[in-house]
Amino acid sequence: MVAEKKGSVRIGSKDKAIEDFSTRNMKKIPLFLILLSFLVCGCQKESREPFAVIDITITNHRFLDSLIIYDKERSWSIISTFRFNQANKQIDTLVVDKTKRYPFYSFTQGVQKDIGEIMIAPKGKISISIDEKAPMESIFYKGRFERSNNFLAYSNYYQNQLAETVRDGIDQKNLENLIQDRSSQIKKKGKSLNIADSLLAYVNEDFNRFSETLQKKNEKYLYKRSLVNKIGNQFSFKDRNKANVSLEKYRGKYLYIDVWATWCKPCIVEYPYLKELEKQFSANSDLQIISVSTDKDFQKWQDHLEKKSIDGVQLYSGPESDFVTFYDIGALPRFIFLDQTGRIITPDELRPSDANLAKKINAVMNDSLKE
Repeated sequence: MVAEKKGSVRIGSKDKAIEDFSTRNMKKIPLFLILLSFLVCGCQKESREPFAVIDITITNHRFLDSLIIYDKERSWSIISTFRFNQANKQIDTLVVDKTKRYPFYSFTQGVQKDIGEIMIAPKGKISISIDEKAPMESIFYKGRFERSNNFLAYSNYYQNQLAETVRDGIDQKNLENLIQDRSSQIKKKGKSLNIADSLLAYVNEDFNRFSETLQKKNEKYLYKRSLVNKIGNQFSFKDRNKANVSLEKYRGKYLYIDVWATWCKPCIVEYPYLKELEKQFSANSDLQIISVSTDKDFQKWQDHLEKKSIDGVQLYSGPESDFVTFYDIGALPRFIFLDQTGRIITPDELRPSDANLAKKINAVMNDSLKE
């Protein structure tokens, strides 16, 4: 029998163990070597983080502020922001814990826009090129998941194209034909790129959901279009002192109506621009700007006006009034433009933050003077 060495354990066929230093041997190891081993282990652990590298190049760069990648499984937390205010090329290293699709958005002059999804994997490298003149059409991916990402971009381009087509409402049958054609094109593209069946199924299902929503939106767009030239001032509201105020009171003036609510963040963002618009037209007695609240709680609205020192013509409608139903008020803020007789010029007008709004108002009022 061979004697076992002191300070060791037997390594059997079933059990595995490492050599166990005796307390006597441990004392012989310098302290700095022990600390160094901890540092090395720490660095090795850090190097195993699931990084992905993405570089983005923008051509014809003018107004694009940034591109942002979100993780919707983590409460839409931001995992990367690419800023282009100083350069047209950016690179970032992302920590991603698993392979999946991430929502991808652009910010241009403060306006956020969905530009699709991007498939990212740990240790993957992706290069993206975008022409700002036609961002949805030109976006192109290279690197990891190149074919999958370009297929996702292709489908999203058609969705965006259809959404733009129905912005003012089109014949429902024509829309159905367009949807059928685009769906066929997407399927052909998937086959030509040899896209995996699972991704094909996901994109087709996503496009079908989008199409159903789009058809419902188109019905609303068609309804809004039908409101043009109809009388739209047949409504009464409460002012901050609970006195009745009818829109008929403003007959003879153009009316720019701001529909908002105290809980609506985009409404609050528009408020300074609305005040600037009021200032710009303060000397013109032909235009009246009013704000109509759809808040559920009158007192909350009243308190908000006082707390924020909001002046101007402030009226209260509530969320379920005839006014809300007639104009099909949904997403806020909403802006409405009426002529001097109370007829609707635009049931969904440009926002105050849009630089073209003042030009349009002036053009409409100047045209009426020529008649």
